[in-house]
Amino acid sequence: MLTLSMNETYETRSRWADKIAFFGLFIAVLLIACFIVIWRSAIVLSEPIELNCACLSVCTPTGAGWLGGKQWKYEQNTFTLDSFFDPSPGSVNTLVSCRYLLAATRTTPEVLFNEKASAVDGAEIVKTGKIEIGRPGSSFAKDSQNKSILSIDWAHIKGSKTPFDTFFGVAQLPNNRRLDIEVYQDTGDTKLAEDIFKSVTESLKFTDNQLLEAGGKIVAGIKGKGLDSFLTSTTNKQDQDRESFFLIKDAKGRTIGFTMDMLGSHFAERPQNDAAIEPVPEAQLNILAWSFYYIHGRHDQEQITFFKSGNNFNEFVWKSETSGPAGKSGVEIVLDKDGIMTVKESDLQTKEKDYQIGPAAIPEVLGKFLFSQMLDSNQKEIFVDIIGADGKITPALVSRIEASPSPSSQNRSSGADVAQEEAAYVFGMKFLDGRGFSQQVYLDDQRRISKMLLKQESTYTLERTDAENILGEFPEQGSYILQRKDKILEQNQLQEGSEQQLPTTSY
Repeated sequence: MLTLSMNETYETRSRWADKIAFFGLFIAVLLIACFIVIWRSAIVLSEPIELNCACLSVCTPTGAGWLGGKQWKYEQNTFTLDSFFDPSPGSVNTLVSCRYLLAATRTTPEVLFNEKASAVDGAEIVKTGKIEIGRPGSSFAKDSQNKSILSIDWAHIKGSKTPFDTFFGVAQLPNNRRLDIEVYQDTGDTKLAEDIFKSVTESLKFTDNQLLEAGGKIVAGIKGKGLDSFLTSTTNKQDQDRESFFLIKDAKGRTIGFTMDMLGSHFAERPQNDAAIEPVPEAQLNILAWSFYYIHGRHDQEQITFFKSGNNFNEFVWKSETSGPAGKSGVEIVLDKDGIMTVKESDLQTKEKDYQIGPAAIPEVLGKFLFSQMLDSNQKEIFVDIIGADGKITPALVSRIEASPSPSSQNRSSGADVAQEEAAYVFGMKFLDGRGFSQQVYLDDQRRISKMLLKQESTYTLERTDAENILGEFPEQGSYILQRKDKILEQNQLQEGSEQQLPTTSY
């Protein structure tokens, strides 16, 4: 009997111990959950993350569990800044995304909100609003540097079939720029998502981009003069073509390739004053440019481009074909009179994208005229958008560098120093797409490019030369391309007003 009683007492104590342990565990889990809620609710923001080419900065959530959000990244004519909450590997449930679009098409916020909601089945817009930038007492309050009063239109989008909350804000910026701020979370904590959105938007700092405005004025100056004025002899005022030939050398001074380009205005017949202007852009394009570059190596690389433009390049057609280790690809760019630039990529699958370019945008084939216009305008520094033959828009800082007086030859330390001493004008270009690429351009007293120093993954030098030197260095390639150029121009004269086909560069 004593043994039985002791067993019952032990079992009773054991059950109470289990209950106490379970209750203690429940309290601990509850406290941890409350701590996590409080910790997540206490939103900690990073230091301002600047996008220098845009003259803006924004803060993103940071701290334990938050990843990313350290620097802007460039991709497809857009800068992105993402930060996401990952409490455990592979379980992301909250995302903060900022997108700065360089050439956003003109679309109302309502259209953007509807597009965002329709992308997910069952999603609906439950609330919209506006945050005034420049409202007295707000963090956007106008200061001596900020001359623009902007606003952020926002929408709260909620899912019904799949529970999620999205707060999506849109700020229309000058020069066809746009900033999108989005907070997405799928935990059902609407209040948290809204607080994060408010915190990020209120951290936004934006000032007028004076250098971009200056770049727009320089581009407008070129358009106002007309490309003809840059292609006309100062002595006889007759149209003439401009041909340029450059040898490409690597960092060790070895010749590895060449470039050839031609720009002229007398190849296409201009419509007479009393003639009817056809609605087809080709009929109004009297400026013609042609270019070719070739890099010799283990895998040869080459690109041929064909550019037709109006005198003020408010409309143009630009076709290119590139061959290299990755194969062959083609791009066609068409800019219409409304400023819509359509980029068609022909690869395995044809892709088409539209962009609304800004007033500071200029095709790289016409980029050389920036320097002459800056000299005429006495402008030392500008921001511009360089449009590449592949449709990529790259913000660039263009600065005039004062040419140094020629010292004695003993003090010359490098080839770049020698070029600068011998040049009449020197300009620097920094490409602001995050790759760190830059170049220095040296002009002679006639404002022609005499030399370029390119700093990319490696350093390359482009030295001005003539057709004979190219034929001497690359006899087979050079002679073929020279013949091909003449054929292209002949075809253009015969096919004016018809669809121009880009010739193949397969040899």
